[in-house]
Amino acid sequence: MNSRFKWKPFKPKPGSCVAVAMSGGVDSTIAARRLIEQGHEVIAFHLALTTNPPALDQAQTASRLIGLNLEVLDLSLEFEKLIVNPFVRSYVLGETPSPCVACNPVIKFNLLWEEAKLKGADYLATGHYAQLVTIEESATPIMSRPFDRNKDQTYFLCRLSPETLSRAVFPLANTAKEEVKEEALSLGLTPRMESQDACFLFGKNYRDFLLARLAQSDITPGDFVDTEGRVLGRHRGLVHYTIGQRRSLGIPGPEPYYVLSLDSKNNRVVLGTKQHIFSKVALVRDLVWSFAPSETQFTAKVQIRSRHRPALAEVNLLLGNRAKVIFHEPQSAITPGQAAVFYDEDILLGGGWIEKPSKVSIYFS
Repeated sequence: MNSRFKWKPFKPKPGSCVAVAMSGGVDSTIAARRLIEQGHEVIAFHLALTTNPPALDQAQTASRLIGLNLEVLDLSLEFEKLIVNPFVRSYVLGETPSPCVACNPVIKFNLLWEEAKLKGADYLATGHYAQLVTIEESATPIMSRPFDRNKDQTYFLCRLSPETLSRAVFPLANTAKEEVKEEALSLGLTPRMESQDACFLFGKNYRDFLLARLAQSDITPGDFVDTEGRVLGRHRGLVHYTIGQRRSLGIPGPEPYYVLSLDSKNNRVVLGTKQHIFSKVALVRDLVWSFAPSETQFTAKVQIRSRHRPALAEVNLLLGNRAKVIFHEPQSAITPGQAAVFYDEDILLGGGWIEKPSKVSIYFS
């Protein structure tokens, strides 16, 4: 791990009781098995978040293979209220949400933890690829990138507080995905196809999911406009578009148009050419620091979506738990509703939500 800090791995106390969130996939199964091999008492939980019987069957099968009884915790109502409904409403507001980033601190590391604690758990483990370390003289764990950089999931865990991290365990921190797959096959567990979509979509197109849940009044057609406000054509409703989108716009021009912003107040989609989708400025709200910076102005690597390569930026903390991020180089499609995650080399500092700029001109700063 590259870092300017002196660090050492954080490990749960020997013989602890560790609750594991078991999805039925190979990652959570091997994570649980590692904890058993390390001598911990392990409690297996499956979160019933949606109507998905195959997932429960897979979790039960996986638990039996490693000698655990599975407890099923039905949090479907809470998941609908706290994750799915805000996901839907975000699109109406012209944002592109990141439900997995929202889910981890609210569902797994809060509601599941409360139940696990009642069962005597000292820690909560998941199959995420992330690492916990302690630095210098502090015993408080902080998060860093894992051994397998191709599976790095720290972005999705960016809103875990120091208190939450102090009871978290990530058994796959120093493990490559291929090693996990081989170990799972040796148990008779076949790795399933991994989805990049939110779990509640079940492989469906997110637009179809939205259209099935929204009222017609939430999908009102409006104007495509350019950066000067000139009308270019008509759009089908804001939920059909995301920042940076080029396809399916149907607006001719000397150069291809891209979606620059979604103006929910005026029900307009602002279009521009390719150079216009790049910006150096992002405004970030609702910050959660897992390792709080000591200064109000600092340099960090900032990641603005799950597959974005973190870029160097100057971060200026603002009143109201907000920050202004000024990238050294312009970044493509800075999207409201996505998480902005701050790193000091491999150390995760924290994260917040990219907010909608008050003016379209912010995209051209």
